[in-house]
Amino acid sequence: MTDRVSALLDFVDNSPSPYHTVATSKAMLEAAGFTELDERDAWDLEPGGKYYSVRGGKTITAFRVGTKAPAEAGCRILAAHSDSPVLKIRPNPAYKARDAAMLTADIYGSPLLHTWLDRDLKLAGAVFGGQAPVLVEVPDLRVRANSLAPHLKTEMKTERVTVDRQNDLKLTFSQTGGDIVEQLDGLLREAHGTGTEALSYDLCLADTQPSALVGVEEEFISAPRLDNLFSAYCALEALIVADAAPQTQIAVVFDAEEIGSGTWTGASSNILDMLIARLDLAAGGKKDDLYRLKARSVLVSADMAHSEHPSYRNATDQDHVPSLNGGLAVKSSARANYAIGHGVEAWFTSICREAGLSLQSFTYRCDHGGGSSVGPITTTGLGIAGIDVGAPLLSMHSIREMAGAHDVEPAVTAFAAYFGSGSDWTG
Repeated sequence: MTDRVSALLDFVDNSPSPYHTVATSKAMLEAAGFTELDERDAWDLEPGGKYYSVRGGKTITAFRVGTKAPAEAGCRILAAHSDSPVLKIRPNPAYKARDAAMLTADIYGSPLLHTWLDRDLKLAGAVFGGQAPVLVEVPDLRVRANSLAPHLKTEMKTERVTVDRQNDLKLTFSQTGGDIVEQLDGLLREAHGTGTEALSYDLCLADTQPSALVGVEEEFISAPRLDNLFSAYCALEALIVADAAPQTQIAVVFDAEEIGSGTWTGASSNILDMLIARLDLAAGGKKDDLYRLKARSVLVSADMAHSEHPSYRNATDQDHVPSLNGGLAVKSSARANYAIGHGVEAWFTSICREAGLSLQSFTYRCDHGGGSSVGPITTTGLGIAGIDVGAPLLSMHSIREMAGAHDVEPAVTAFAAYFGSGSDWTG
């Protein structure tokens, strides 16, 4: 196991919710000399300075100011996301069954629901006694959603697993009786250690099993939330190790990608637009400098790509499906599911080749609808050219996904080369 693979596994295990992802990212950045900025304060930015900012506890933007004025050099932006498809605890979660007190779950994004059954789960996220989130993780409380035994099914001849989104996600909580909400509040107070009542909470369920390497030569990563913590870790690590450059280098890890990005912490918000404007103001921008800055900037969206499933080979296009441990894939779609920037693709490919890397390709079958990413949202909203790339993944949106252990280093190398390359993006 390389140091970066080990660091990625730790990053994932320490990030059971988007709030924890941001906290883990902050620790990583501060160890590398980055300074926190508050959106409410005036910013005094220095050329070459390293900074980060957090919004809502769930989105983090880190950047190294370029050595040239932004209007003259532009920005190189790398975008990932902190959230994953999960189950969340409902606002009024109490449910009584014959033999147990239960918690009810809501569905965030599009998880493979059957993979959440019969798993030991823990609670993680944030509680709010005031306006600021307080991180909470309850590793000693195990809850689980139980599947129905085949003997009790009316359709005995089928192996098909169906999950009723409203009725099948009751989580075994206790058998002690009493007020379920009071018990939960007591556990949360104990977990965050402040004794403050939780007036509101945002709690995910997370797998208690730690990340691991699998395969004869430990060539695969088995872990939760690889979509998209794999990309988030690689983006931040690349920013940290990249050479300083005339361009301002930005790594942003958005929340809410799995539900369409339409939140104040998502890619549809003004997070990047605000940052770019403040970079221009800090450099004394005037007249049309902001528009010149955008025209000189480029964005790479980093999100995971589908690899070929060995039992469902026809589910992917054989000419456009990447292999695990084969490096990053450029993701494309004629329907603009992903950012479309053929010039950026050629430019990024050249940078990767100079770094000794080759790129794979991913495109959905023509008869599949396909997923999307923050790529088209950010490039369209900002008017900045860009592309989508991602490391190959199996079991996407499962409670445990599988990636290639040998894809971590190439991803960091490619992103660091993108940040630090002397090759200008000219559009």
